[in-house]
Amino acid sequence: MPTPVTTLSGRAAVRNTLYNFLYNPPVTNLNQVFTSFPKRINFQVNSQPGQLSRSAVIIYIQSETESRLAIGGAHSGWKRIDYSIILQVYQHSLEPNSEAAMVAFDTLIDAIKERLRSDHNFGDTSGTLVWQGAEPIINATYGEPATVSEGATETFAELQFDVTQMIQA
Repeated sequence: MPTPVTTLSGRAAVRNTLYNFLYNPPVTNLNQVFTSFPKRINFQVNSQPGQLSRSAVIIYIQSETESRLAIGGAHSGWKRIDYSIILQVYQHSLEPNSEAAMVAFDTLIDAIKERLRSDHNFGDTSGTLVWQGAEPIINATYGEPATVSEGATETFAELQFDVTQMIQA
């Protein structure tokens, strides 16, 4: 679990806010959320007995842009910071056939997108850490499923969207 953020804005605050939004309450069929790419993903972590499809999401900040808005005169204004976020979604499925693994993957992706759509502030009631997220668009890119040597089906996706912070500057 990430360390609480002490600053009121910035990359770490965006990452932590998104982590908390995705992790609590848990997204259906999402077992792990990482704020940085782990050295290794252990798909056993947080899995439930009998759960055949297990997944992990990594929160990756690809880029950011910052612009100033002169609101309130020469000595008062706001900075708009747009972060390009990529949720890297990994699924490891032990389903006996690839069609069932794909249904589980589609269900996971739909659940993540449903969570993103549910609150454009990602749970930040102050609007300070996330003024707007996953608006107006979510782009999805999907990898080709692969069968690994143990017979599991592994599937990958990237969900890309912007998160905007507004800070007094």
